[in-house]
Amino acid sequence: MNKKNKFFSTILATLVGAAIWIPSAQAAFILDTKIGEALLKSSGDAAELDAMKAAAGNNNLVLDLKVNSFIAYENGAGSGEWYLDINPDTPGYFLLKFGTGSDKDIANTYFFQNIGEMTKLVWSNEQVGLLSGGSAGGNIGRLSHYTTFDPTFHQTGEIPEPATLALVGLGLFAIGAIRRRKS
Repeated sequence: MNKKNKFFSTILATLVGAAIWIPSAQAAFILDTKIGEALLKSSGDAAELDAMKAAAGNNNLVLDLKVNSFIAYENGAGSGEWYLDINPDTPGYFLLKFGTGSDKDIANTYFFQNIGEMTKLVWSNEQVGLLSGGSAGGNIGRLSHYTTFDPTFHQTGEIPEPATLALVGLGLFAIGAIRRRKS
């Protein structure tokens, strides 16, 4: 797909506000690791964050981005795999939330750790119960939204590097001021 077509597809997706599937002849990206699935009744930020923390076994995750309008690309023609290009974002984890129609007893939310190309979210039909396509007659339009998550890092009491540089600069300024005053 050339840049002009990708640009117009992106504009169309934004205007329509829906998921769009675009076949791709591009090289395949590495599948991300599925770490769990759940039947979530709520798509609220707090419910999704709590479910992701449980699936990842990491209480230091924060919600990064929730997106309802996107373009999904096929990860190699006929591969049964899909990806979302989220460049420049590089989340550590993501979830995919699907509409399941009248079947309310199957998982609708799938949790992944982003391990391959960090600016791509990559999954297979099998990883999401064929909800994104495949022999069960599903389609990418069932993908309601995706949410990305990043780990937080707790401070250890050390001064962050920019603050250290600011302190050194302030010290040099003070030394210069004292020397100037003496002369």
